Amino acid sequence: MVSEKESPLKQHAGFLLVAPKLKIMYCPTTKVACSSIKTLLAKASGTYNQARLDQLIAPHIARSQTIHDINISGLTKLVDMSASEIDEILNSPEWLRVYATRDPLARAYSAWENRIFSRAPGTPEKVNELCQDQMIDGRINVTASFEHFAKMISVHTDEFMSDHHFLPQSHIVQSDKFNYNMVARVEQPVEMQRLVDEINRRAGTSLTLERHNSGFGIKLDQVCDQHTANRLQAVYEMDYQTFGFATRAFPASIEPLVLTATETAMLRSLRASIERLRSISRIARSLTGFRFGSRQIYKSILRKLSRGKKYSDPQNLFW
Repeated sequence: MVSEKESPLKQHAGFLLVAPKLKIMYCPTTKVACSSIKTLLAKASGTYNQARLDQLIAPHIARSQTIHDINISGLTKLVDMSASEIDEILNSPEWLRVYATRDPLARAYSAWENRIFSRAPGTPEKVNELCQDQMIDGRINVTASFEHFAKMISVHTDEFMSDHHFLPQSHIVQSDKFNYNMVARVEQPVEMQRLVDEINRRAGTSLTLERHNSGFGIKLDQVCDQHTANRLQAVYEMDYQTFGFATRAFPASIEPLVLTATETAMLRSLRASIERLRSISRIARSLTGFRFGSRQIYKSILRKLSRGKKYSDPQNLFW
């Protein structure tokens, strides 16, 4: 692993992934086709390992979300490479260095729907406490709930930024520090296809970009008025300045979108299922205590010394 002394960019490179076989560096940005692009890169590289799917103990809402586990994607973290390799990756014209962007308001809604509205695993408890459901006659008012989120993130911004789903894209990408040579805007199908074509060209494959995380099918225009948009545009002002996004106009007021009693009950049932999943995951993690960890370290050392001949089972590759 390269030290911070060897590479001053290490502190900024935490999100960067590498597909060495394809000579591609990719900066995954949450809620910006991240799952789809990671899956495409992993499959094109031949590193996607489905055999480990049922061995994970971290909670995931869907199997497609396991692509974010490095043991599943098989992609490499830039910070785990040597200083000379990093220098080549960041400067060689043979390497593709790419990131994707998305309209900040659309991304903010997608993050809210996933992290808060659905109560996805990993959402900070404080964020959920701040963003309580807004109700009408026992039914969830989606419009008012999203408006409340916009108010909370504008007032308590730091509480949200501990979850990278809410971080500005510019903070993740760090385009002023890394020499990217391709940008793909999610709203521009031609640019996304250009990325897909380049990956296929390098890999000799004919893969397509799979769609993940389609959500509930609720459009931003159904829940966002101008006041809500103004608040979120202020929170993500850095993204508008960095990437040149145009601000959008919304009606001054909109008809509230309110779930039916049945839809409200179904959503709460979904949240309860996710909470049970988190509980099971916590129990599984507690079983991987000191004794288990010590055995795993011992096996990992033996595996290295034997060049993979001993303890090569994927279940032993937690380290």
